[in-house]
Parts: sequence; C-alpha cells; structure tokens
Amino acid sequence: MNQPGNIFSGPLIVLLCVAMSPPAYATESLDTLPAARAAEKEESKAEWTLEADPYYTDIGYNIPLTSKPIPTISSESEAEIYRELIQGSLIPRYMTLEVSVYPVPVAATYIKSHSPWLYNNGNLGATGINVFESAAAGFQEPYAVSAFFGNVAKLRRPGDTRIGNNYGYTGYLVSVGSRHIKDTTLIPDNWYELEWKIKGKMQYPGEKLSWSFRVGVKKHSNPDIVDVIYLSLARNNMGFNLPFLSWMDNADLDVKLYFSQYSGRVVREEYLAGKKYPLSSLGVAPTLDFGLIWTGPGEYTGLLQSRTLSKWTLVFRPSLEF
Repeated sequence: MNQPGNIFSGPLIVLLCVAMSPPAYATESLDTLPAARAAEKEESKAEWTLEADPYYTDIGYNIPLTSKPIPTISSESEAEIYRELIQGSLIPRYMTLEVSVYPVPVAATYIKSHSPWLYNNGNLGATGINVFESAAAGFQEPYAVSAFFGNVAKLRRPGDTRIGNNYGYTGYLVSVGSRHIKDTTLIPDNWYELEWKIKGKMQYPGEKLSWSFRVGVKKHSNPDIVDVIYLSLARNNMGFNLPFLSWMDNADLDVKLYFSQYSGRVVREEYLAGKKYPLSSLGVAPTLDFGLIWTGPGEYTGLLQSRTLSKWTLVFRPSLEF
C-alpha cells in the first residue's frame, strides 16, 4: 500500500496477536540533525486537539510529563502501530485533559423532555421503535470530563509529507459525569469510570481511520444503576479512493459488552455496524450505521428496572463525513 489515497486495513483481532511480537516498526529519529533537534524542542510543548462529530465532540490538551517529546510512529501497518502504542504503556509519559459532549443524544433527551409531541411523532406505528431513541441509543451519558495518563504518539506514513491531526493514545483514562441516559431520559447520577484503552486517529484529505479498544469499570452513585465491567472494540475507516462495495473498506464496527460487578453476568450488549458511500465529486461520504442493543434485567434495579425481563433497541445513525 504505497499510494497516498489508500488507507490502513486489518482486522480488529490483530490487537491480540501483535502485543507479544518483536517490533518491526519504523520510528523517526529526532537526534540526527540540528533542525531535527529544533523540531524536538517544538514538539515537547503541550498541544491542543479537537474532534468534531455529531455523536462525539471533544477538545483535549496534551501535557508532557517528562522532557521527552511526543514521538512519531512512521508505519504503513496498522498492526505495527497497535504494537508500538501498547509497548511501554505501563509508565505514563503524557497527560491529556479532555471535555467531551455527545450532541445527538443531548438533542434527543431535550426533545423528549421539552417537546413530547415531537418525540412521540417519532414512533413508527406499533413497532415500539422511536426514531429519536434509535438515533441516540448507545450513549449512556450526555458529556464527560476525562483525564488520560499514558503514551501519546503522532502517526505518519513513511514518506507522506501531508499534515494531519493524527495521534495515537495508550494508557489509563479516568472519566466523571453527573448524568445518566436511560430511554432518552436524563437521570441524576454522579458516575466515574476507570479504563485502559488504545485509541487512535489518522485523518488526511479524503480519508480517515480511527480505532478504540477499551476495558474498564464504571461506578454509579445512583443505587438503581448497576456498577459494571465492560469491554469495547471499535474501528472505522473511510476513503474516497477505496473500492465502493468492499466489505472491510469504508466500514464501521462497534461492539460493547457490559458485565455486572456483583454477579458477573452480562447485563448489556451493543452491536453496531455501518457502511460509508463516498461521493468524491462532492467531497462527502453519506454514512448509515445499524445495530441492536440488548438490555438485560440486571442492568437496573428499583424504580429504574424495566417491567420486562429484557429489551432490544434498534440503533440507526445516519451521518455525513467530509
């Protein structure tokens, strides 16, 4: 894959296989020329990052905890990038402070609480499906404030001189919030979670690749919301020069499993897959993600527990990517 228009490819399962393999990546040296040393000094400064999306918008601030600059991983292999990010992640060298908000779920909860007639008009007959709930499903909080401790790396293809806001993260994330979303309704809940994650994004004109692999625990102050342990795998890519009908290209995949901390049983499952259809002449890619969320009887207790033993929620997320 030597063409600039191509994008990384590789299955998610490679994450489990590469951690023990010897490194075969190429990391750019910053110690050879005076100009490179000047670049190193520049890179060692704290940096702002911004990501804007209808479902996930965040602003972050990368703060180095040591004198070492943010390194650059130069590789064409997605597996090698995963491996290099994982290696050495036990000792944090960077801190990232982040504030994130989820616009579509926030809008759906607002419509339900302030315009019930509009929300009810979203019901599809007697199917039990509501378009607002389906569009916002999968987000259990409206916002989060987070602190990340771990490794940060800039990502670049060998020989690619294009500038992109491309970073990879590996380490520990602490997040807090004060609201929980259930059935498109905001519920008071001071929650916090601790997770280990590997996350990255590569974005150039006409193409994107992002991934997020997480394992963590989540605690709730609301006694009717069960504390959980969770696993999450997510990956999506988009490229205007990729095959239009390829299964693995221009595709999204997101899987989450939640286990009760008390019983160890699965209390929630989320399965989401989608496809992008790039229109190079317009510079946009219409996207449609579909999926299902299963909520078991053990996810909530007391007043929040559903009358039925379990519930399936249809998820669909139409969007545009540029």
